[in-house]
Amino acid sequence: MTRRLRWLFVLVVALAVATVVAGVVVVQPKLSDARDRVDARWLPLRAPLAARYEALAKVGQAFTTAGAGSRTVTKALDAQLRGWQQLAGRGDAHDQPGAEAAAANALEALARRARANFAASDKLKTDQGIAAAFAAFDQSVPPVAAVTAYNAAVRSYEHERTGIVHRLVASVLGYDDQPALVLGT
Repeated sequence: MTRRLRWLFVLVVALAVATVVAGVVVVQPKLSDARDRVDARWLPLRAPLAARYEALAKVGQAFTTAGAGSRTVTKALDAQLRGWQQLAGRGDAHDQPGAEAAAANALEALARRARANFAASDKLKTDQGIAAAFAAFDQSVPPVAAVTAYNAAVRSYEHERTGIVHRLVASVLGYDDQPALVLGT
């Protein structure tokens, strides 16, 4: 009886290994192709986003000039802009579109916070420098078609990563999640 149990155990282990190998062989190319599409859709967004965040840096400078440099949002904006510049300023070594998209989303959230601070402060909302900086930021919007194409590629990639076998293969092989780009004004 124990001999049969040993053979059954060996058979179960062999089937499990075969299933994992087959999963990797079948799933990995699909994951790779989907992630490559996300990366390719990110490329046209880099330059417009760089211009957008240069304009956002001017919003931060206007806040500082208006006496709001010690506000939490101003400090956070400066720190996040430095992080963005480190990611985006690497020339041809752009190999982390997911990190860049996450940094862009964080900057968009800080832009919304800065706008709320501007609107809520009687002192700041009368400052023409901040108003002009926000107007320039609002004009520097990436092409909608490029954002839509990127987000569609992200949805497709994330769909490819779901499922029991796909999720397992993705986590083992380092196919991390890719954030959609959420622009806000």
